[in-house]
Amino acid sequence: MTRTLRICVLRHGETEENIARILQGHLPGKLTENGRQAALAAAKDLPLHTFDAVVSSDLQRVVDTVHLLFGGEPPVPWEQNLAFREINWGSMTGRYIPETDMKHLAPDVETREQLYERAGKALGYLRENYAGKTILLVSHGLFLRSFIAHAEGVSMQMLRKIPHLKNCEHRWLEV
Repeated sequence: MTRTLRICVLRHGETEENIARILQGHLPGKLTENGRQAALAAAKDLPLHTFDAVVSSDLQRVVDTVHLLFGGEPPVPWEQNLAFREINWGSMTGRYIPETDMKHLAPDVETREQLYERAGKALGYLRENYAGKTILLVSHGLFLRSFIAHAEGVSMQMLRKIPHLKNCEHRWLEV
């Protein structure tokens, strides 16, 4: 018998690096005041009492978003997992996007294909470890696009079909 996994995916709050148009990748990120306020607003919109667990990236911008959502530590188990981090920009991390040649990436950058594959494995991990539960997944824009694509059966070639989540936007998935 397959047990349905309900996942509410949420992108972290806006960061100073988002505003500055910096390739954040695995940088910690610092929430802006708008980012903090959006997380507090999201807390009012989400049925926080219904989650059995929180799973998230371990990067600071996500950790800060989770703390704001719950007014501190969540009252349910919280797993911070590197598998749910944003794309790894490698040596391009911290670069100003408008001045970066995105068609010629450094060899140490995680490719979109690698990110898509990692997101699929992360979904498999959640299916295996959280079957039958309702979880809140807090992560990053590019990662969540690939994650949602896997959950909805969208191929890598059709990835752009998945709308990009805005900061503190959430979506519900059932897998």
